Amino acid sequence: MQPDGDFDPAAPPELKAIKQAPISGSIPADELRAIQSCFIEPPLRYSTPQNQVVANYEKANSLCLAAIAAHSKAPDLWIVRNRRITALMGLWKTRGDQKAFASAVTEAKAAIESGYPKGTDVVAQLCLARQALRASDAKPKEIIESFVKSAGGKEASAPALLAASLLTLDTGARRLHDQYRQTFLGKYATDPTMWTATSFLLDRYLRYWLYHPPYTAGWTYGRRQGHFLAIGTPEEAQRKFETELKTLNGETVKIPESSDGKWTVISFVPTAAGNGYLQRYASFVSSRPFQDTNLIVAVLDDDVETADKLLKEKAAELEKRRQQPETFPTLLVPGGLQNPIVRKLGMITDDEKPKNNILMLRPDGSIAVALSGLTMGAQKGSVIQNVIEFHDEEMIDKALAKGDLDEAKRLAFAHAPVEQVRPEDAPRNWKPKVLTVPHLRSRAKVYLAMGELKAAQADIQEVYLKVNTTAGYISMRTKELEETEALKATILGALEKAE
Repeated sequence: MQPDGDFDPAAPPELKAIKQAPISGSIPADELRAIQSCFIEPPLRYSTPQNQVVANYEKANSLCLAAIAAHSKAPDLWIVRNRRITALMGLWKTRGDQKAFASAVTEAKAAIESGYPKGTDVVAQLCLARQALRASDAKPKEIIESFVKSAGGKEASAPALLAASLLTLDTGARRLHDQYRQTFLGKYATDPTMWTATSFLLDRYLRYWLYHPPYTAGWTYGRRQGHFLAIGTPEEAQRKFETELKTLNGETVKIPESSDGKWTVISFVPTAAGNGYLQRYASFVSSRPFQDTNLIVAVLDDDVETADKLLKEKAAELEKRRQQPETFPTLLVPGGLQNPIVRKLGMITDDEKPKNNILMLRPDGSIAVALSGLTMGAQKGSVIQNVIEFHDEEMIDKALAKGDLDEAKRLAFAHAPVEQVRPEDAPRNWKPKVLTVPHLRSRAKVYLAMGELKAAQADIQEVYLKVNTTAGYISMRTKELEETEALKATILGALEKAE
């Protein structure tokens, strides 16, 4: 469904596929809407009790059966059949109902026999592929590849690639899953009709628990989860982001045009009361050598009066506690939760336990990461700082790769100064900046390029100790540790050769 302009949220997505208006004898729109309303969309679905989800699937199945009986000759009956197959597979998945799955297979065969408009048979074919995977002599990879081939191979549609990725999850074929996932994200990540699928495939929390081995880690599982949800690597898709937010005075703030070529970190909160998440990053932002980061709170509610009241109460509370007032703006999201960006970013909210959803935009306006409430509620560390500092190291790596040592030195020594002099106007509790792993590792690389091998050895040794300590904390050899050991070996080899 196109989120821009007029559209019916309850309209079956298949109508988008055939790109035509309903013809004579079609199933009444109100019946289609009633069926579609049984399927709860994210983010609400993630906080819906299972018994309600099951009840909705049962209701959808009943409505589909009634529609099939009443409109057996309808030219768009395939839409209802797809809905029934989906509901039955949902019952199979949520409560292990084998009879429901058998009914889904029967319905899928009947639907394919009746015929489909081109490209709209994905749901039925997915069901039959799942049935084929259950055979005792099944060869999962061949079945899944055959599914994709029949759907167009390299030209397979977005729904077909997504369905293939689900089949790989059913069989635990992680490498094959990554193949179809990357193909999908490379082609369709920005397609508005696929936003829900894209946000699912990119969500850190869901991805960690679905694909990160080992699946249990004893008493360290919480540590591992917190560590990997907070790492600085960007999301695996190329996406731009544009929107308009409103000030309490009704003025329009365009994103990313208003960012002035800086990083933009937006914390989406349910109410203007917020939870102070961004406040912890105020000192980090102010200590950046290039002052290149903007912080914004965006309220998923455009009630100006309520927002103004809550902001005044929050300011009074901070003053009462003698805490610093917030220095970043609070803006309103037009339409609140109905704004299309909620679906585009895969925001997850919960009325009982409000969660932050974080969006980080690079200076060029592209999305570095979109972090759902699930991720933000489980990460341990400073994910915003980690993402920005990952980018810092990447910029230095690019400068070195191009042979621009001067630019690499400028960046490396700005982020990791060799000497830190106390400013004359510094507060009494001033302390030197703590150099982080990405900045120390970058400085070690620059020292290596400069031929300052002793200095490079000192930096990489400090990095190694920090990274190795983290790996020990989560009882796991990380990719970062492997890369740090390789760089350390390179520096030590160069030092031995020089000596």
